[in-house]
Amino acid sequence: MTLFNRAIALVCYLLPQIVLANLENYTVATWNLQGSSAINESKWNINVRQLLTGPQAAGILMVQEAGSLPSTAVHTRRMVQPEGVGFPIDEYVWNLGTRSRPNNVYIYYSRLDVGANRVNLAIIARRMASEVFVINSSSSVLTSRPAIGIRIDDDAFFSIHALSSGGADSLSLIQNIHTFFNTEGRRHINWMAVGDFNRAPGRMQEALDSEPGLRNATLIVAPTEPTHRSGGVLDYAVLHNANQATQNTTVSASIMFNQMRSQITSDHFPVSFVKKR
Repeated sequence: MTLFNRAIALVCYLLPQIVLANLENYTVATWNLQGSSAINESKWNINVRQLLTGPQAAGILMVQEAGSLPSTAVHTRRMVQPEGVGFPIDEYVWNLGTRSRPNNVYIYYSRLDVGANRVNLAIIARRMASEVFVINSSSSVLTSRPAIGIRIDDDAFFSIHALSSGGADSLSLIQNIHTFFNTEGRRHINWMAVGDFNRAPGRMQEALDSEPGLRNATLIVAPTEPTHRSGGVLDYAVLHNANQATQNTTVSASIMFNQMRSQITSDHFPVSFVKKR
């Protein structure tokens, strides 16, 4: 085989992997479950299950106020806790199918609320994570929650639940995620922070614009419809494409009304982020 032929073979081998390293190739969604112990099991087994199945199912679902996991979720016993991080995070497998016809998803779950066990964070993914992250905010507020994330190939996805009454720690969370990946060995990774920011996208954009390092390095993708029963848009995504100096994307956001085949038992509506058709 000539050197030229070897080069062509190498490109053909690498091309599918390069194409996969793109946030637009994923079907991502987020939902604040408004978790509570009394009805949490049915929320997971009915509402969350619906978001993960069907023709427009989410491949990666961020969950805020996740409450307790369904009893059928099984701990994998794989150690995914990042070294030196105090917040717990564990990996589970949840079979959405039957024993004879399994339909498994992976759950990355952080039990942050050791009291009421309500405002916990989770990420559900079709693929096992290559790496798991827990990134703190720089907020001095004790109730500020970290962002939890997973990496699949060269793409990272974070579940965020900013502080209520204005999302005061939301900018800090995005800053720290960007700083984490803006280091040697990680700059090639695309990332997407998705969840309940507890502030309108316009206010979040103003905050990002005030930080020179984030102004051109991030992009907000938000639905035009309200994501909360109050009429506000609180649930959206902030993303970063590693190969773009000025960010642009074909990902769009919309409310997942068609995917919910039963009553929504939360004050938030689920939001999906998919490539524009």
